[in-house]
Amino acid sequence: MLSSLNAISSLKSGHTLLLREYPWLKYLSLTKEKNVNLEQVESLGSIAENPVLDYVEQTLKILNSLALKEEEKRIIEEVLVWSETAKCGLPHQRREWLEKGFQLAIHNIGSAQIYADEMEKLPAWKRNREREELVYLLILTHGLAGQYIRGEVRYTSIIPLAQRVTESKENMKDLLFALNRCIVEGVAKEIWKSAEGEMEQVIGWISAGETDREQSLEERMGRLRTKASHSGEDFSAVYQTYIKEIPHAEDRLSAFFKDVDLWYVEAALHDFTFEEFVKIFLLSESQTRGYIVKQLSFELMMKELYYDYKGKKTVNIYKKRIIESFLAERSIEDILAGSWPANAHVQLSAVPLHPGNEMMAVRFAFSSAGEKLIEFCQEAEKSPLYDRAIVLLYDLFRFRKDAYDRLNNEQTYLNDMNSSHDFKKKISDYAVGRTMIDIGPGGGVMLDLLTRHHPEARVIGIDIAVNVVEELKRKKQRENAAWEVMQGDALKLEQNVWEQGVDTIVFSSILHEMFSYIPYNGRKFNHEVIAETLRSSFRTLSSKGRIIIRDGIMSEPENQERIIRLLEPDGFPFFERYVQDFKGRQIDYRGAGKDTILLNINDAMEFLYTYTWGEEAYPHEVQEQFGYFTPSGFRQFIAETLGSEAEILVFEHYLQEGYEEHLLKKIEIFDNGMNRVSLPDSTCFIVIEKK
Repeated sequence: MLSSLNAISSLKSGHTLLLREYPWLKYLSLTKEKNVNLEQVESLGSIAENPVLDYVEQTLKILNSLALKEEEKRIIEEVLVWSETAKCGLPHQRREWLEKGFQLAIHNIGSAQIYADEMEKLPAWKRNREREELVYLLILTHGLAGQYIRGEVRYTSIIPLAQRVTESKENMKDLLFALNRCIVEGVAKEIWKSAEGEMEQVIGWISAGETDREQSLEERMGRLRTKASHSGEDFSAVYQTYIKEIPHAEDRLSAFFKDVDLWYVEAALHDFTFEEFVKIFLLSESQTRGYIVKQLSFELMMKELYYDYKGKKTVNIYKKRIIESFLAERSIEDILAGSWPANAHVQLSAVPLHPGNEMMAVRFAFSSAGEKLIEFCQEAEKSPLYDRAIVLLYDLFRFRKDAYDRLNNEQTYLNDMNSSHDFKKKISDYAVGRTMIDIGPGGGVMLDLLTRHHPEARVIGIDIAVNVVEELKRKKQRENAAWEVMQGDALKLEQNVWEQGVDTIVFSSILHEMFSYIPYNGRKFNHEVIAETLRSSFRTLSSKGRIIIRDGIMSEPENQERIIRLLEPDGFPFFERYVQDFKGRQIDYRGAGKDTILLNINDAMEFLYTYTWGEEAYPHEVQEQFGYFTPSGFRQFIAETLGSEAEILVFEHYLQEGYEEHLLKKIEIFDNGMNRVSLPDSTCFIVIEKK
């Protein structure tokens, strides 16, 4: 076994005296730093006490398993044990290194400087200067071949290795390949498997002494967007739109990328759209103009953008939405022209990492008010204050108020919508014509069904939420879907449609959200929102065109009462909180025994819809009213709103499958006489045809 692995094992067994013998182990083990690339981390809470030492140990285990010449193995071992030291060390030691001018923020450079400094402390008889020079060079270029493959590093930064091969005429191919295997596979075996072929090619260039393998801007950016491309981004299309077709964008970025190596780009930026990605780089270029920047790190941004949410590494959606709003205020053309509006709450800044400004870090700085509010919202997630915190955040930063803005629960919500497959098949069965629109398409299941069952039709999803539209665009690219998606307002549908008209317009569980969230004439929960939406849709319909509605329904007669017995310990506190927080209307109730309440049947159902979703969705569900008409009331409303041209072909109502199953262990429900009763109908299905 390698001596370094033995040393690490002994240290973990409590033999601390050997730290005097192994200075690299002293620096790696005695540290308060937890420098780690969050890209490969699933939960911030699960990060090991010393992730750097664990990583080094893993790379050494891989090296130990390889069949190499003994000298090659010793050289790689020495490189691996020193190459992460700049990430570690106790505070006093790091201060000493910084005072010596060591560039700790760029870890390979800092580690090479620490190694050289330690070698200088050795007596002359213990030193092999030629070997030291090679190890120093290998530490200095540690990981750069992999980062070149990722698009972060220029080939220029690897040229010293190629020059060393040319000057010394050494055959370093096996050594370099093994070293890079340890570095990459130490992160994850699957990453090595995917990179092995290209790594062999790059090592071949270096070993052949090649010095001209620089990537173009387009190739480099494409590599930086690998993860986004795997999620469905059409890189060629977005590159054409946001760089090639905008005057000066490609020239400005090419000049910038030509001179700089990048760090932690994908870890920090993959979750942003390509347009936002380009804006961040152009803003970075403008912030660093006038300096000779050779290294640009996104490590600070990466660390600040993530936090631990219920045991999972999660994008801090509060910060991200503020950044998105900030970027949306300025176009790429504005940034290129150096003209954009000031924002009091957030700014992109470039922070020097070393005297001389050759190394800088990019981050977003938030105002004191913004930081405090973000902190408050994160704390509020743990309590009933969550929904109020979100409202404050909306108001201060002008966030969207649509129902899909579900923050950390958003993806789960869209997945749940996608699983509601059966009733959507029924909608598809009633769809007619050549042009079909799905209002509020959510996760895209309805779009898929309409396209599959009506292959000749043009199917379009329209949503007001930018993030839903972006996610659907990725899905479309990923699955090569035939449907289209666009941002638009259902209240002004005429602005998004065509002269020949639309044949089918689908409202699947969306009208109640518009009713709940959209202020109309200064008031939410206003039936005029639904009236205006239906009128706008009806005007766009062709003759014999259809509006299909699937949504909540209230029970009639409306004066019925129900008794609910709450079986779970937190049931009654949940109900009391719900009564206080529900935005739709005032809910009156009275006690009917321990953990038992009596209330109007429609108030009971509104509560049970929220109770079914649970705490995760609570902040949004309390702001929504699912049922807004009784069956007879809805019929009358349609007739009055759309007039005699509208014929109701289908009007059904039923209890949505799954509600009783979800609530079975949570509640018992009775009528006034304490007789057990079933839940009333929750959902309506309506087809309206234009005569």
